[in-house]
Amino acid sequence: MEQADYIPERLYDTLGMIAGFYLKDTSFLFKLYKAFVERRRFLEDEKNDVFYEREDDYYILTYQGKACGFEEADFKRLLVSMLDLFEDTLPLGTVVDLKKSVYEGVAELEKVENIRMVVTYRFLNTESDSHFFPYAGVVYPTGMLAESPEVVYFTLPLVKRIVHKGFRDKEELAFVYLMKKELVIDKGKNSFGYATPEEIKSFNKQVKGSAVV
Repeated sequence: MEQADYIPERLYDTLGMIAGFYLKDTSFLFKLYKAFVERRRFLEDEKNDVFYEREDDYYILTYQGKACGFEEADFKRLLVSMLDLFEDTLPLGTVVDLKKSVYEGVAELEKVENIRMVVTYRFLNTESDSHFFPYAGVVYPTGMLAESPEVVYFTLPLVKRIVHKGFRDKEELAFVYLMKKELVIDKGKNSFGYATPEEIKSFNKQVKGSAVV
């Protein structure tokens, strides 16, 4: 929080308590992000006594009567940064099925049973000043063929099902920690999963020969 210049020091303790509730379970944070996107006015986490309120374009998180208020842009930065930091990261070699909406508009999509990918890249920095891609992969089981050198960039919300998780050890955990620190904390970037449609369109124009979702 000390590196997030939009967070006043007086809010550190309260926000630290709130963040601590969701280190291992981000389900309420996802609900909170959905409420933010839908501009809902109220949401409550009864278990942890955390409340969310929106008053026009001002957003408030309250814990034990202590309120933390933010303008819209700063509240989104806070929320998606917590999601990026706390969300579990899939190891290399993980096999996933993507949602068919990834390839919306592709001919004969209805004939494809599963869009199955192997995670081969993670934490892909981009020319964007504000976003990175958490994952990229190749089609299972063929991999990257010479005549079809396509790499698919994707985010966790586009994953329909995790078929198989890759290997994970202490080195993997340390790597994930360092990459999240560099991208999210030090550089202030967030996953493309929380980018606006306009930002994704702009990135698509930069990337040729790849699918971006």
